[in-house]
Amino acid sequence: MALFKIGFLVAAFFLVRAQGWRGLGGYGLALKSNWLVQLLVGLLLGLAFFALSFYLSILLGYESIVSSTSIAAFAGQVPMLLLMTVVPSVAEDILTRGYLYAHLEKYLKPAYWVLLSALVYVLNHIWRLGDGAAVLSYLLLLGLVLAYAVIITKSLWLAFGIHWGANISYESTRTLFSTASSSSSDASTWILTGCWGFLLVLLILWQSYRKPREVRYSAGV
Repeated sequence: MALFKIGFLVAAFFLVRAQGWRGLGGYGLALKSNWLVQLLVGLLLGLAFFALSFYLSILLGYESIVSSTSIAAFAGQVPMLLLMTVVPSVAEDILTRGYLYAHLEKYLKPAYWVLLSALVYVLNHIWRLGDGAAVLSYLLLLGLVLAYAVIITKSLWLAFGIHWGANISYESTRTLFSTASSSSSDASTWILTGCWGFLLVLLILWQSYRKPREVRYSAGV
């Protein structure tokens, strides 16, 4: 699996060069002035909102912690955890967002592009399509969040950061804690869906606040 995911990134690099773009910047990963800020903000959002869903599940009694790993033991696994989450995150972001944005952004209204990207993201998890409404809803909401992040930044960095942060948070909680479901097996997934929906609302509100300010600034007001 690791070989194919890394191979995908290599193939994506040569494909984008063959299509006339300079490296992975063609997918929205150009090293522009604020790329690191977008990546770090995305990482914090992804880490925070997945962690929020995990602890809400614990507080509401839908999950219970059976055992935990020591911080020292977890710290030794962090480098591999970061490596094993960054490659699939960026590969999937290129496939379901970066490539689509580069080729279709000129032909689709933003709302249609966001919906298309989110649907492609859901379909990319083909092995989970039979897991029920909760899983499909969480994938769709996360897909909408990540696609909207691309639209508002015209870059892949914020979306990649959110995606990577969520994967880091998921793997970290699995490594640190062993849990058992205390109620419906879908309850925690619905909470996760709600957290991504909340983040989507926050991004929409932030864009609504930022856009008039940009218009006033460009007009010299």
